[in-house]
Amino acid sequence: MNKNQYNVSEKLFELNEFSKKTRQYLHKIPELSGQEVKTSQYCHDLMTQFGYATKTYEGYTGFIADLIVDPAKPLIAFRADMDALAMPDMTNNEYSSIHEGCAHNCGHDTHMAIALTAANYLSKHRDEMHANVRFIFQMAEEDMRVPGEDKMVELGCVEGVSEIYALHNCGALETGYISFNAGVVSSWGSSWILDVYGVSAHSSTPQKGLDAIRETCRIIDYMDYIVAKKTDPFSPAVFSCGMIKGGTIPNAVADHVQACGTIRAMDQETDQILKSSFQEIIARSEAGGFKTTITYDSYPAVENHPKSHQRILEAAAQFLPIEHIESNSHPITGSEDFSYMINATRDRIGAMFSSAVAIKPKE
Repeated sequence: MNKNQYNVSEKLFELNEFSKKTRQYLHKIPELSGQEVKTSQYCHDLMTQFGYATKTYEGYTGFIADLIVDPAKPLIAFRADMDALAMPDMTNNEYSSIHEGCAHNCGHDTHMAIALTAANYLSKHRDEMHANVRFIFQMAEEDMRVPGEDKMVELGCVEGVSEIYALHNCGALETGYISFNAGVVSSWGSSWILDVYGVSAHSSTPQKGLDAIRETCRIIDYMDYIVAKKTDPFSPAVFSCGMIKGGTIPNAVADHVQACGTIRAMDQETDQILKSSFQEIIARSEAGGFKTTITYDSYPAVENHPKSHQRILEAAAQFLPIEHIESNSHPITGSEDFSYMINATRDRIGAMFSSAVAIKPKE
């Protein structure tokens, strides 16, 4: 960090080395969704050292940490997700992942380091605080199949919270920029699992069977048509199939196929159009003699509250040149479970913003 480039106080700049070392250590110990044991313990130990009152949840890695300066003041929360991805780490440096096949390729190590640095700073300057603060260290943001933000909300992580904030790093913007908007930030997102059951037969007599592979392909192809012809072109929608598994031997008609993918939409109406159309297509398969099941795991859209949007804008303006602040950015078709936490606050006041992390190549 170049403190002369941004309006950063000397006291905050003193934590620059702490922030860097923290991020590097967390990058070395990535853990998958719901398995963030080392990560959670490391963050918990630091928050305890900073003087925060922590609360853990039995059987889960997520926890909260509170700094209460005056019970009469509002409680503001900040979410940091902890999990990593099942991918190789290609950084090849002294702080590369020590867990083979697992890496912080989505940058949650950065999210935690920022939260821990902010928590460290606030603990040293609590006499200057105008609100109480809660840091929420969330498990399992990446994998919809693992209890994550929805479970933490159920366990009470946002009880008493007046406003809540979160960030996500953005590799498309050069360091020193911030991006956010008022309104929808990310899509309604659902992961789906479709099972199609047919009838097996020898490949020499396919008429005696019901080909689950061919039927699954028909369903998926038709969903692309639905996106093109049944949704509003001014309301983006995305249907994707990322995995198909079926058949056991090459010379037999497959009697079972499982396909998995995602549905994304920028509003709830479009989300429902996609899901109801999916169901209609599947019903035709049932009429043809196939048996089917489909399950969804869904995230609501993240929607920034105008009050929170203004707070971020005012805070960013204290540190960044106005030309580095994108306060009316386009929403993304990616999905985020942070929506659960915003929606669980008393007045749904909260926001998510993007913090740039790209490094400009040296000329």
